[in-house]
Amino acid sequence: MTKIKSFQIRALSALVAVACIFCLYYFLNVQGLKITVIVTILIGILELTQILFKAEKKQVQVAFGLSLLATFGVGIFFNSATTVFYSITSIVWIIFVLLSRHQNGNLQDIMTLQMKGLMGLLYMGLLPVFAYRILDSHQGAQWFLFLLAVVFAGDTFAYLTGVLIGKNKIMPNISPQKTWEGSCGGLVGSMVAGLICWLFLFPEGSLLSLVILAAITGFIGQFGDFFESQLKRIANIKDSGKIMPGHGGILDRIDAVLFASPVVFAGILYL
Repeated sequence: MTKIKSFQIRALSALVAVACIFCLYYFLNVQGLKITVIVTILIGILELTQILFKAEKKQVQVAFGLSLLATFGVGIFFNSATTVFYSITSIVWIIFVLLSRHQNGNLQDIMTLQMKGLMGLLYMGLLPVFAYRILDSHQGAQWFLFLLAVVFAGDTFAYLTGVLIGKNKIMPNISPQKTWEGSCGGLVGSMVAGLICWLFLFPEGSLLSLVILAAITGFIGQFGDFFESQLKRIANIKDSGKIMPGHGGILDRIDAVLFASPVVFAGILYL
């Protein structure tokens, strides 16, 4: 498949996704966006469980999936209990692994399983809560659009810049297609998105603050992309799923959003 054809498929798939999100927002307002977040995370939980624990027994997969679901659920419905429940769930996972694996005597196996679970609880249990909380903040829909615009504009600019002039690889052993040129183009794209959001969503706000926030958000978001690429490399898979043609799975599309969400949420608190 040529790069042009690949980009066309990616663009069409993205347009369909944007149209679905717009329809939900148009008919259900902020509740529609919340539904989008919840459904997206539910699919992401299934994908991450398969990435991390595909070789494990079904009870391990179920235990991990339920832990993620519980952490995310408590986080969005009981804000004040989020950190406490996240801590308790992490401890319970460590205990679960100890009790279920101690007899095999392989300490490295026990530690690896524990670390996978703890990382997953942060990645798909806690981080998505911030995306949901953004919607509960003042001007939540606008800030949520800012998050998506900054991340997706950065991703698009990075892809185009990398295809056109990318030569110098950043982390070829993790993500062989990503280049320094593409990364810089992505930061420019994120800042352009921040500028547009200031013009149409936050004209009363500080342009400098929004552009700086957009740059930081885009920068952190790029590492979300690298992190998910790392997970796929370890699992020896190309995509987290096949739900979005040209993109792969849900995690392939929201990896940067997950890392960027707490950054935007912190920006809301500051601004």
